Amino acid sequence: MENKVIPNPILPAAGVRRNQAADGGAGPLPGGQYDDRTANPDVRVLSDHSTRSKALLRCRRPFTMGSFNANTVREEGRLEELAHCAEERRVEILGIQEHRRVHSEDQIVYHRVEKCWSFTSSAWRNEAQAATGGVGLLLSSRALLRVHYHTNRILSADFDGNPVTTVIVVYSPTNVAQAEEVEKFYEDLATAVHEGETEPQGPQTKPEDPV
Repeated sequence: MENKVIPNPILPAAGVRRNQAADGGAGPLPGGQYDDRTANPDVRVLSDHSTRSKALLRCRRPFTMGSFNANTVREEGRLEELAHCAEERRVEILGIQEHRRVHSEDQIVYHRVEKCWSFTSSAWRNEAQAATGGVGLLLSSRALLRVHYHTNRILSADFDGNPVTTVIVVYSPTNVAQAEEVEKFYEDLATAVHEGETEPQGPQTKPEDPV
C-alpha cells in the first residue's frame, strides 16, 4: 500500500515565503498569525485602559528600565545628574533605592527633574538622626497611570497597556536587620504584589501634567 504524504497546512514549501504561500492558496488565510502581516489589525477593539500612543510596552519599540542604589540624592544637583544620565542612556523607568530624601508629612512627593518626573516615598532617620533609606522612581515614559505608596520601603507604579504593567521598587532590609523587620518587609511585599493583581489600595498619586 502506497503511503500518502499530506502537506503541512501551516508551513509553506521550501523557498516560498509565508505571504506568498498564502496568496497561492497554501497555508492559512492572509491576516493570520503565520504571515508577514500585523497580529493586531486596525479592526481589533482595544482595551478601555490602553491607547496605542501611550502603552508602555509595544512591539518593535526598544524599552529600557533599571534599578539604582543612589546612596543619596538629597541635593537637587545629584538628582538632576541622575536624570541626565538616565535620559542620555534612554532609560525610561529607573527605580531608585536609598535616596535619603525625608518628607515625612507627605507619603509621595513628585516634581520635574530635567525631562523626567521624580516620585519618592520618604526616607527615615536612624538613631543618630541621619537620613537613611527611601525608594523612588525616575520616569521619562508618558504611559504612567498612577503611583502607589505601600510602605517607606515599597513603592509601585501602574503603566498603560493591555494588560496594565505594574513596576514595584523596593529597598529591602540589610543582613544585620532584626528578624521581625525582615519578616514584616516580605509580608508587605507580598501584599503589594497581590494588590498589583487586583484593585489598587492605599495612597495614589499622578502629576497634573501627564508623564
